[in-house]
Amino acid sequence: MYFKQTFLSLSLAISSVTAYHLAVVDQNTKTVRVFPRDAEKWNKDAIYWSFTADMDTTWPWEKDVWGDLDDIKIRKTADRGLVALVTASKGKVGMIDIKAGKKNTDLNDVVWQATPGDNPHSLERIPNLGAFVAASSDPGKLTLYVPTDASDVNNLDKIKKSHEYTLSKAHGVLWHSGKLWAVGEKLLYKFDVVGKGKDIKLVKDGKAIPLPVVPGRHRNGHDLSASYKDSNILLVTHTAAAYEYNIKTGEFKTLIKKDKIKSLVQHSSGEYAWIRGQKNEMGQYVYFSQDGAADTATDKRGWGDAEFYKAKIFDPDYE
Repeated sequence: MYFKQTFLSLSLAISSVTAYHLAVVDQNTKTVRVFPRDAEKWNKDAIYWSFTADMDTTWPWEKDVWGDLDDIKIRKTADRGLVALVTASKGKVGMIDIKAGKKNTDLNDVVWQATPGDNPHSLERIPNLGAFVAASSDPGKLTLYVPTDASDVNNLDKIKKSHEYTLSKAHGVLWHSGKLWAVGEKLLYKFDVVGKGKDIKLVKDGKAIPLPVVPGRHRNGHDLSASYKDSNILLVTHTAAAYEYNIKTGEFKTLIKKDKIKSLVQHSSGEYAWIRGQKNEMGQYVYFSQDGAADTATDKRGWGDAEFYKAKIFDPDYE
């Protein structure tokens, strides 16, 4: 009962910068774990919720399995409440029912899953339509999954693969302001989601948007998230830097002039949190900064043998 009540009180607590929670993907422990931002130490006693995808029983070269977790999103559904959308580079994507009330979940708690393959890096659910879109980076595509019955969109047994859309080195998908956004090699894309049920399709809205150039560096888009402070802002990272993109003005602003920014988020207080790949190309810490100074960390949480890939705010209400 306490665990369920904690979830209900989260929205009340999030008004303070020290009260929000972060979901952190750690490839070393094969987990997604949620920690309070203000916990003095991120240890087992501080874990708020977790998902474990332990693939130790599989061969390392196997494909289409729950191996190498790489992204997490928290979303709200009409029939299940809070859910977690999780992806794994070895081939799988899926949805975990958080509102079921279990503090520690595993592969047995995945209520829907699919196998887009080709190195999945991001999963999004289209609200009210019951569709899912997965981004895979190698060589790059979006995979659309739709309900076969438009009158029963919450029936996960009726979700089937529909279309694949080529998008070079696709790394991120995000539902924001009534559009589906995606980031890949050199470009940011915007899609309309049209139709219902088995007729749902993605239709490009305008020309793709070039990512900012850093001389001598590749521009492979990496992370894509929404600012919880400003609904006009998307946070975008690529190979060499991190930016905010204003969807109203169409302008980019540089936030972090460093490479290997694996993820970047902004809380409603204005605080940024990000992960930078260091040892083994993964991050050992989540860094924090205040007042828009996203290039200079003022605080951090983590540990020396962590292999952090993404950190996302544990709250679906960014719009």
